[in-house]
Amino acid sequence: MNVLTILRSVEELLYEVMSWLLFYPRTLWTTLTRPLATMRYSDQEQRDKPEKQYLETLSPPLFLVLSLLLAHGLELAMGMPDAAPRSHLAQAIMHSEQTVLAFRALLFSLHALAFAWISLKLEKKRIDRETLRTPFFAQCYLSGATAILVSLGAAGIRYPSETATLAGLAVIAATTLWYLVIQHRWLMRLDGVGAVRAGLWALGGFTLSTSLVFAFGWLLS
Repeated sequence: MNVLTILRSVEELLYEVMSWLLFYPRTLWTTLTRPLATMRYSDQEQRDKPEKQYLETLSPPLFLVLSLLLAHGLELAMGMPDAAPRSHLAQAIMHSEQTVLAFRALLFSLHALAFAWISLKLEKKRIDRETLRTPFFAQCYLSGATAILVSLGAAGIRYPSETATLAGLAVIAATTLWYLVIQHRWLMRLDGVGAVRAGLWALGGFTLSTSLVFAFGWLLS
């Protein structure tokens, strides 16, 4: 690899990273204010050529990872390091910041995976790696937004202040309600899925995926 090739690689990397400063806030704002429209946008982008996808926003998985990175940085800035690991498995995961972020990304992706599967099941579509991709990417936008809000709420709960604790609980409760409402409306768009059925699937999918998250957390305790 010659010097010119290296410089071009650095140029592309610099442009990509700096573009995040513009497109991350835009993606977060549109996801929070117009979540269903953002998810429909993701569905449409999946039908485009790979090099033409997500030109106006960050791609959903990248948005999720950057949200977790930002949330983790805010926790450290507030003087709230991760709890000391006790089990051998927890020590293996928590030994570096990279593995911590990777594990958090997996946890927050569980909800996206669950609702992507539910969507395909209700549409009576075959579930494979190709069909799962479109609803999963759409769900990653929601997971990225909730990752920021839930992490901020959790930081408030851990902060040694009653006011901060109450504020943290309120943020998590409001985020949970917002998430369930969006999932309910997202499932209702499917043919033959009424309000009651969509509500039951939304609540069931959220309960199952959240239980799995807590189960993984228990294994690491």
